Amino acid sequence: MGAGVLGIDPGLLQAIADRVGTPAYVYSANLIRAQYHALDDALQGIRHRICYSVKANGNLGVLRVLKQLGAGADIVSVGELRRVLAAGFDPDGIVFSGVGKTPPELEEAIRAGVGFINVESTSELDTLFTVARSLKRPANVGIRVNPDVATETPHPYTRTGEKTTKFGVPFDEVGLVARHAAGGGRLHGSGGGVRRGRHGMWVEA
Repeated sequence: MGAGVLGIDPGLLQAIADRVGTPAYVYSANLIRAQYHALDDALQGIRHRICYSVKANGNLGVLRVLKQLGAGADIVSVGELRRVLAAGFDPDGIVFSGVGKTPPELEEAIRAGVGFINVESTSELDTLFTVARSLKRPANVGIRVNPDVATETPHPYTRTGEKTTKFGVPFDEVGLVARHAAGGGRLHGSGGGVRRGRHGMWVEA
């Protein structure tokens, strides 16, 4: 393969460029399938569901491939919610994460019937209470836990598991928040999540 070509036949890339022009984004559905199956196989024997982080790539073609494989979707905005629904994802397989969710966003997520909404703070939980009550509909809730674990990443902004960051409920407050969620009515505990940070790779110049 020539320089700068990663895993796709150069002749095919040239044919695509000749047809649609450049720049053009080209994705390998077969490579996506292979990577999905590799992870799925590694988790055999453990009850699991792989949820794709839509912010990594919201291309509808990519999303449809992942949906056909049985993936769920991890979203951080209403725009991403609308994209995964357009790609055919089941609402039950959608996890709504991310900080700063607004009442209109939470309302749309509840109306869509998403699998669960990961709250990142007690204030967000209170907002979710208010929205669910106003709609008179239940909402499935999870808690994003901040483990206060330092992780070496290429950039400090990608270290999201330390207590000083804005992400997640502090580890020592999770029990209190879970009890608060259980006592509010209309919210159903569905799970939780922990994330230490985004891992990247150093690239030599």
